[in-house]
Amino acid sequence: MTKRSFSTSAFNVTAILSFCQVANLIALMTFPSVLPAVTAEWHLSSSEAGWIGGIYFAGYAAAVPFLSRSTDRIDGRWIVGGSSLLGAAVSFAFSAIADGFWAALVFRFLGGAALAGVAMPGLVLLAQHVEGPRQQRCVSVYSSSYALGSAASFLVAGVVDAMFGWRAVFVAGGLGPLLAVVAVACLPRSSSHPSSVAEQGVVVPAIRNRAFMAYVVAFAGNTWEVFGIRVWFVACLAWTLRVPGNKLDLPNLALISGLAALMGVPASILVAELATRWQRPHVIAATCLASGVVCLALAATAGGPIILVLVLLILLQISSFADVGALGVGAVSSVDPRRRGAALAIYSLAGYTTGLAGSVMFGFCLDWFGGADSRSGWAAAFTVLALGPVVTGTVLWRVRKKDDAALRDAA
Repeated sequence: MTKRSFSTSAFNVTAILSFCQVANLIALMTFPSVLPAVTAEWHLSSSEAGWIGGIYFAGYAAAVPFLSRSTDRIDGRWIVGGSSLLGAAVSFAFSAIADGFWAALVFRFLGGAALAGVAMPGLVLLAQHVEGPRQQRCVSVYSSSYALGSAASFLVAGVVDAMFGWRAVFVAGGLGPLLAVVAVACLPRSSSHPSSVAEQGVVVPAIRNRAFMAYVVAFAGNTWEVFGIRVWFVACLAWTLRVPGNKLDLPNLALISGLAALMGVPASILVAELATRWQRPHVIAATCLASGVVCLALAATAGGPIILVLVLLILLQISSFADVGALGVGAVSSVDPRRRGAALAIYSLAGYTTGLAGSVMFGFCLDWFGGADSRSGWAAAFTVLALGPVVTGTVLWRVRKKDDAALRDAA
């Protein structure tokens, strides 16, 4: 095997791009990991904390249509490398400068924009390098590595916060993207070349593609739940521990959240594998049903026994992410490869827009229904969070009924 064939093998391309995504995601959950400490120090309301936690996804949504579509015209390695440098700079700046709501809002928005130049462009690069029967498995692994990055973000934040304080967490979050710059430099140029089709517009063809739009709406419902629980996991667990009768010695709460998110990686890969063997919409709908039930169970047990709440929170971290790989494979498989970058920009834009909405709405529910120290507030927030899996499961199930052939092609 020559050096070039080794470097361009499906395994190595998937490993390099997955590493780039994981390394950039180190900064993703920095703020949620230290949310209780920052909220207390800056005297933030739950709504303000929700905005800071969610604005990251707004930055992603604002930038991804431009950055993802650019991969149809220029070498995606430049997009991934440049965006990684931006992500590092923003994380360092947050640590050094941020001193309140507005500064944090700006830096987190820019951080989300930086990630937009890594996640979807990386997926496009992967699809350009790996074709044929191996593509589905490689895409599912890459999509599932998002959970690994999210978990690593919590784990690193927990360790660094315990040792050096919350500002050091953002310094650590900036080191990951710098490693991604080195990794993407090892990736050779793709043999795929841009086509004039990429310049002709993609919005109308994508909207007319029933299978693809089903996955777009389904992903939007999924991120409502995924980012909602990731932003508020630590804060919910911290409040539950303060409820009388719930004293329990636990390690750093961000570490617990990270380990729970890490368990979502094999779950996502497993669901993606099952989806390749059986009908994809059926598998995703079943996963959504389980996740919705966990959301409602958390609403019903808010402020209850700490062991029960902890188990349910961990289950929600796992179940909310379990269908991400299957959704990603379905979206990639259902679009014209010549328009893939632009189409996935639509897919990602929809998902991260609702990621922002889910995180912010969670905070609003807490404020509207009694505050972050009330059972009714947390119950309302988790009930609203359950809308995500309901939408995801319902849209794929209904489209399966109306256009089963198109979804089978996408599977």
